Amino acid sequence: MTEIEEELVGAGDGEALLYDYFKHLTSLCIVSLGGVLALVPYGKSLSPKAVILVLIVLAAAGLLSFSGAGEIVRARFKRKPLNNNVNFCRIGAPVLLSIGVGMFVYLFTRTLLP
Repeated sequence: MTEIEEELVGAGDGEALLYDYFKHLTSLCIVSLGGVLALVPYGKSLSPKAVILVLIVLAAAGLLSFSGAGEIVRARFKRKPLNNNVNFCRIGAPVLLSIGVGMFVYLFTRTLLP
């Protein structure tokens, strides 16, 4: 972290922590999407609909987390309080990510079975 980020976190600024949280969630969503896409050539027995559904869930989680981070930046830039949308993103993004990762693990185990 930079000195400014350390000062904000040390002062108890929840927005800085929430911003980092959204950044990490966005990274996890991108990595998970890459994992699903890398699995596609090896999963000949996988249903295309199942793969598309996993991609949609993980992409929605990434979109929510990226939107939450963007909302924090917008509020800080305009010096306004945070919207209630950030709270929705804070709850919705990890829920969708966990559902998507669970679906991904299921598809991955299906590719391992003969």
